[in-house]
Amino acid sequence: MTLPTDHYKLTRRELSLHELLADGIVHALALLAGVIAFPLLLFHALQTANAGTFVALAVYAAGFFLLWGFSLAHNMTPPSALKWLLRRFDHSMIYVMIAGTYTALIPHLENPAWAWALGLVVWTGAAIGIIVKVVLPGRYDRLSIMAYILLGWIGVIAIGPVSAALPEESLWLLAAGGLTYIAGVGFHVWHALQFQNAIWHSFVAVAAGLHFGAVAVAVA
Repeated sequence: MTLPTDHYKLTRRELSLHELLADGIVHALALLAGVIAFPLLLFHALQTANAGTFVALAVYAAGFFLLWGFSLAHNMTPPSALKWLLRRFDHSMIYVMIAGTYTALIPHLENPAWAWALGLVVWTGAAIGIIVKVVLPGRYDRLSIMAYILLGWIGVIAIGPVSAALPEESLWLLAAGGLTYIAGVGFHVWHALQFQNAIWHSFVAVAAGLHFGAVAVAVA
């Protein structure tokens, strides 16, 4: 795949070995945390929750590992045709992770209509975002940042049912995670900053951890 001639990634500086190493460590720690945390969550759900909740959590776990796995592969691969191919999957998996996080919480909604509507909206948005990333790679990258944020916060349309269904701690953790993602975007676009990629992915890891906490509290 080729990027547009005016694409910002064609003019950004190459990351140093130390920056790549730091970014790789952030990814490795995030994956290690997931390897420890998700089996515990799934085992607890297997013992206490119904099949629907367990499947929803499995989808959430899959989204987490797909996101960090493809992100690690993409960011650690040297500039090449393979790197730009991995880039499509890396950016697509962000949508999967967002939709998967919603999926983990949807079974807690008491109103089936709201549950189905929210799930449909989130996964439709994710599917559209994935199609754009796969079919039009390198296009609308800055616009897609807004799409990620909007999809992540679209749950406010169901704030009433969500507030009634989830513990207060989960709501605070969800909000904190969402704000952490937004705060990290500033580093994501600050390409001149040393260790910018590692800092950005650290924000993503912290936000994902906060959202995991929200899910865990809801399940417990």
